[in-house]
Amino acid sequence: MSETISPTFTFVKDGVFYFSRRIPRELLRHYSSPRIAFSLRTRSARVAEARARKAADQLDDYWFALRSQDAELPGKHMLRFGTSGPSELGTATPATSSAFVLLSEAVEIYLQQKGKGRPATFRRAAERTCGYDMGRLAVCALVGSVVLMI
Repeated sequence: MSETISPTFTFVKDGVFYFSRRIPRELLRHYSSPRIAFSLRTRSARVAEARARKAADQLDDYWFALRSQDAELPGKHMLRFGTSGPSELGTATPATSSAFVLLSEAVEIYLQQKGKGRPATFRRAAERTCGYDMGRLAVCALVGSVVLMI
């Protein structure tokens, strides 16, 4: 009986498992289709369940970030994004010229802010970790607080 029941967010077509999930109504404007569906490239229910759970978790995290961006935050007008003085508290100017920050740039900013007075091993460890991540990811850009991996 358990072999005929598909794991959550999956369906079987010609013996291959597919992931399928409806996009929430409030997020439809971000998508060109009302449903996300793709092959999980497996015939194993156990592997399909793990891959579907991972995809669902990633979507939930991304959708949470989209909802957070769209939400009206109390006191949002008082946030300071740049390095402007207290007199310009109401004007939100980005700290960088672009909305995107490369991972290597983010590490450099981190080292400038947190690396003062630290031993040389601190800098080497941060750069090494960034190198591992850059080797693993083709492109990584920080958009606000959302990490996009392409």
